[in-house]
Amino acid sequence: MLRIWFNRSYATNSHVIAMLRRNSTGRPLHVIGSHIDPDSPVLRACDEGFPEPELNPDAYVHWALAFARTHGVDVLVPRLHMDVLADAREQFARIGTRLMCADGDTVRLFADKAAAYRAASELMLPVPPFHVAVGSAALRDAYAHLADGGQPVCVKPTHGAGGAGYRVLTTAAVELDELLGRVRSRADLDSYCAALDRAEHDGLQLPELLVLPYLTGPELSIDVLATEAGSMLAAIGRGRSLRRRLLIDDPAAVEVARTLVSAHRVAFLSNVQVRYWQAPGDAVPRPYLLEVNTRISGGLFQTALAGVNLPWDAVRLILGEQVERPHPVFGAAFTTVASLVELG
Repeated sequence: MLRIWFNRSYATNSHVIAMLRRNSTGRPLHVIGSHIDPDSPVLRACDEGFPEPELNPDAYVHWALAFARTHGVDVLVPRLHMDVLADAREQFARIGTRLMCADGDTVRLFADKAAAYRAASELMLPVPPFHVAVGSAALRDAYAHLADGGQPVCVKPTHGAGGAGYRVLTTAAVELDELLGRVRSRADLDSYCAALDRAEHDGLQLPELLVLPYLTGPELSIDVLATEAGSMLAAIGRGRSLRRRLLIDDPAAVEVARTLVSAHRVAFLSNVQVRYWQAPGDAVPRPYLLEVNTRISGGLFQTALAGVNLPWDAVRLILGEQVERPHPVFGAAFTTVASLVELG
């Protein structure tokens, strides 16, 4: 029986585990999960769940090697410490465990959003104008430079998952209507800078911040299946309009993903996010890179509506099996709702 391990993973991967169980060959699986949170929904989706220790990255690799050996893991789907686990790929291979991820250097490259933009620029792909700022003075300078272009300015950490730390900067006073309305990702520039100054005064390490214009067009999240060498086999775009979400075939956006995945050998499952924008000098809006995730995206399970099973295809690829190119059917419209996960 094929034994697959998900280490400390996002809750939505419980849906991915269900997709793996629905594989087209009817192959039985034994799925193992580990997490620091005993109430993680991923553990409830697994056949076995185990607690994870809090360790530094190097110590975590030693723990993971011992865990994989003890539990006879065939395939590890890493999320936590993916880069250092990937660095130890040969050590895992010696105990019969394959890792579903790109090489460590690739993971580290795209974990740094500024480095990812520089890498994309070298490939002649469109990236928004950006500044990397550390400290309040640099943030104010970056804001002043970008605000001259007439676009709203946003900021986010160069290292971070999802939308953590993303804010649209403003110098305008907050109106009552905004305070009484829905929560918005806005931050006052002076308050942000004051917080940086306090942190610096307290001796804390200041974060690297990516400062860029707010891109006003539609956003696409592209889930990619690729070989170990980065050859793209499938790309499914996910867009949204208010509550409605769509599975989209967008050749221009897919080409951005294909170029990055191929050039940097982003293996197996990854996600590329772009937003359409018409920069000064652009004749028409183009897909500008937002970020590259070298892991399973939170919305990957939604691609099942295209009639494909990308997670299972990725498992077969890593096992060295022949995988035919998937043929997704685009156009599905859907929405998502919360669901119950009973805790034991």
